[in-house]
Amino acid sequence: MIVEAHPIRSARIATVIAAVVVVILSSIAVILPRTADGVNFTGADQWGIAGIGVLIGIGILRFLHPRMRADENGVDTRPFIGGYRHIDWDLVRAVEFPPKVRFARLVLPGDELIPLYAVQRGDGERSVEVMDGLRALHARSRNT
Repeated sequence: MIVEAHPIRSARIATVIAAVVVVILSSIAVILPRTADGVNFTGADQWGIAGIGVLIGIGILRFLHPRMRADENGVDTRPFIGGYRHIDWDLVRAVEFPPKVRFARLVLPGDELIPLYAVQRGDGERSVEVMDGLRALHARSRNT
């Protein structure tokens, strides 16, 4: 059994917001030299503002980055920034998704918490399916 997850709702929102930011800053870059303030804006200024819009858009798209994959060997999770981290099931004490918490999490010894950013409350039923699969894998690892 393999359980995989990635954010759905926040990814859609991030995509729309990134596109809006790029369009707005690109529009500002196009109309920039037409100001009545007496300030001279050059083509470099316009490219700079459009480039900043693209960079901000790329930063917003980091909300598409989280992933989670679990199988009989353990859980591989990737946060917003950085690479995958593997956690073996024998280290996991619990898989939980408490009320009022946005992300699911793994509880390790010493009450260390590993957030699963790919399993988000906003994804509703999809998150419930993923949590059921994670809990089944965790229970199976405890029985062997």
